[in-house]
Amino acid sequence: MTASSQPAMPTLRQVLARVHMRLILCAVLMAGVTLMVTGVLVIRGYADRNLALIARTVAYTVEPALVFDDMDAARRGMAAVAASESVHRVDVRDGRGRLLVEWRRPSAGVMTVIERGIAELVAPSPARADVRRGSILVAQVRVYGGADGLGRFILSGVATALACLVLTLLATWTLARRLQRDVTEPLAHIAEVAHAVRADRQFDRRVPTSDIHEVDQLGRDFNALMDELRDWHRGVVSHNRMLERQATRDTLTGLGNRAMFEQALPATIAQADRDRTPFAVFYIDVNRFKQVNDTHGHDAGDALLIVIAARLRAVLRPDDQAFRLGGDEFALVLAPGIAPAELDAIKAQIAESMEQPIMVPSGESIDASLSIGSARYPDDSADARDLLRHADAAMYAAKAGRAAIQHR
Repeated sequence: MTASSQPAMPTLRQVLARVHMRLILCAVLMAGVTLMVTGVLVIRGYADRNLALIARTVAYTVEPALVFDDMDAARRGMAAVAASESVHRVDVRDGRGRLLVEWRRPSAGVMTVIERGIAELVAPSPARADVRRGSILVAQVRVYGGADGLGRFILSGVATALACLVLTLLATWTLARRLQRDVTEPLAHIAEVAHAVRADRQFDRRVPTSDIHEVDQLGRDFNALMDELRDWHRGVVSHNRMLERQATRDTLTGLGNRAMFEQALPATIAQADRDRTPFAVFYIDVNRFKQVNDTHGHDAGDALLIVIAARLRAVLRPDDQAFRLGGDEFALVLAPGIAPAELDAIKAQIAESMEQPIMVPSGESIDASLSIGSARYPDDSADARDLLRHADAAMYAAKAGRAAIQHR
């Protein structure tokens, strides 16, 4: 299964909101059921006692009518007693169980049917009272309770539970909003800053404060860690730059070293190929450098190289590059776009810059000169090594010609 096909993971806010909702719903449900069951049991006990009292009252009321066998009077007496009570049926039976007279509360719609069904579930057994004349059982009165009060109680309980549920949902929503503001949003900020640091190296990003102590402390510690990480990163970058400078720069003159030259030359060739423009390479050697070292010492030789490097750098254009290849050998890479006439002008500028004597640490002034060889890309060669050999050969030819002139 690929990462794109995996189901999205729930957020912390969603998980906590679900847990809160389930806990609150469970608490409301348990409280509502407990209160309703307790209320039903209390009402049932009250109803049982009330029905027993009604049954005895009906028995006293219908006793004269039963003695004189006046069923209409018995029915009227039953109705007079039961009509004002929570009773839906009253019947009178003789000692053999035969029905003598009965009264039923008239139906008043669906609610009455529902209340009777509730009454049969809650109080299925009727209340009984005997009608006796002396020791003789004349009849037995049975009173079946209604559920007027119980139905209203259950309806009010359901309505109250729904109202509590609505209030619970509002409270849960409010709690979720505060949870998001005080917990999930600060944690999301921490995750966002961590991602920005990891992906984009944005070490200056920080986590805002929170109103919750633990979350705020976590944010402060995270920010402190970010401060340390930023300082560490700056140290690493600085150290890497120093190592890069040491690896690519000549420590004496500050010019690029041979390793940097070997990287710059192919890069310049690639640029020249893209722009379809030529460039040139100068190979330079200091004349009589060994003699300066032998006569004036290595400090004088180092001072000579430092001054020569500075003068070469001063002659170059902004995009040109200067390198010290080692010893008394230098190389210049003149940026693409240079014309042949410019090569001679730059050589003349270099020669002119070397006319002024160079002061060495001993206080003496030394006249220094350079032998310069050049090669033009791609006229002299299209290969980096071969191009450098052409410049080297031209430099040795210039040195040889200078030596021949001096011997004359």
